Amino acid sequence: MSAPNNILVIRLSSLGDVLMSLPAVKAIKDAFAQTRISWLVEGSIGELLSYQDFIDDVIQFPRASIERAIRKGNLLRATGEFKGFLKKLRGTRYDLVVDFHGIIKSAMLSMFVRGERRVGFGKAFAKEKSHLFYQEKVEAYDKRIHKVERNMLLPKYLGIDGVIPEVTLKIPADVNEYIDNFFSRIGIGTPIFVINPFSSKGSRFKRWGIDRYAGLIKRIKDESQAHVLILWGPGEEEEAEHLRQMAGDGVFLSCPTNIPQLFALLKRVDMYIGGDTGVMHLAAFAHKPVVAIFGPTDVYVNAPYGSPHIIVRRELSCSPCKKKDCHGRKCLEDIAVEEVFEAVQRMYKRAGHGGQGIEYSKNGLCQRN
Repeated sequence: MSAPNNILVIRLSSLGDVLMSLPAVKAIKDAFAQTRISWLVEGSIGELLSYQDFIDDVIQFPRASIERAIRKGNLLRATGEFKGFLKKLRGTRYDLVVDFHGIIKSAMLSMFVRGERRVGFGKAFAKEKSHLFYQEKVEAYDKRIHKVERNMLLPKYLGIDGVIPEVTLKIPADVNEYIDNFFSRIGIGTPIFVINPFSSKGSRFKRWGIDRYAGLIKRIKDESQAHVLILWGPGEEEEAEHLRQMAGDGVFLSCPTNIPQLFALLKRVDMYIGGDTGVMHLAAFAHKPVVAIFGPTDVYVNAPYGSPHIIVRRELSCSPCKKKDCHGRKCLEDIAVEEVFEAVQRMYKRAGHGGQGIEYSKNGLCQRN
C-alpha cells in the first residue's frame, strides 16, 4: 500500500498490553517513515508514549475524569470532558485507523474518528463483538500466540515485513535524575533485586502470597547477598511496608514513581521478580533478567518478551483459566519459596554470563534457549 499521511493507533490500556503493542506500531512507523502516527490511549501510560520518537501525538481519553464527574453526579462536567476529547479526536482526518485493543469501547471510539479505513482483529482476538465495527478484519487461526506476535499481524496485513523490531524506550533526563537521587539517598548497594508482589486491583487472582514473598526475600538476603527493593504503586504503600517489616532488616521500599520513573528505576537494577503484570513487561523492555511467577494466566500469550527470563509455574489441567473467583488457586499455592529462590539463583548466574532465552521451572512447560 502507498504510505498514508496520518495513522491513528488505538490501544487504550493496560500497561502490559500497551507495551506489547509498541513493536507493531514501530514496525508501521519504520515502514512509513513520513507518516504521522497518533495514539489513542487512557491512563498514565500515555506519558511514556509521549516520549517515544516514533509516536508523533498522544490523544488521551479522559476516562478517569469522566468517571469521577459521573460519581459526583456532575453530568454536565462529564459531558464537557467528553466533548473536549471528541474535538481533539476529530481534529485530524486519518487515512488509517488501526485498533489493537479490540473491545467494544475501542471499536466505538474508532467510529467517532474521521478515518478512511478502520482495521482491527477478527473474531479470534476481538472481544465483545468489536469486529463488527471494522471495515477490514485481520483473522488468525492460532489464539495461543504471544501478544507481541499477535499485534504484529496488523502491520503484516498492511503489507509490512513481519520482522519484530526492537524498541528502545526513551525517557527525559529529569526522570533519570529523579531515580539517581533516590538511589543516592537510600545508599543501597549492588546487586539490586526488585520484588513486585502486587498487581492491578482487578487482577489480584494472579498474585502469589505476600508471606511467600517475605520468605523469598529472606532467602535472597541470607544466601545471595543481594539487596532487595520492593516496588509499590498507588494504594499499595501500606502493604509494601508490611512486607518490608516481615522480611526484616536491609530491605528497601521504592520511591513513588510514575511509569517513566519506574522504567528509569528498572534500568538501574540487576533483576526483576514478580507475577504476570504490566510492570513485568516494563522490566523486560528495560532488558532486565526476569523471574516471573505465573498462575492462572497463559504463559504462551503473556510471557516477558525479548529479555532473558525464567517462568515459574505449575502445569495443571485447569491452567490457564483466568478465573477470578477460584478459591483453591492451586496453580499459585503449590509454588514454594524454594522453587522461586532456585530460579532466582539460576537467573542471576545466567545473566552474569550473558545468558539469553527462556527457561521454565522444572514443573513448567519446557525449556528453550
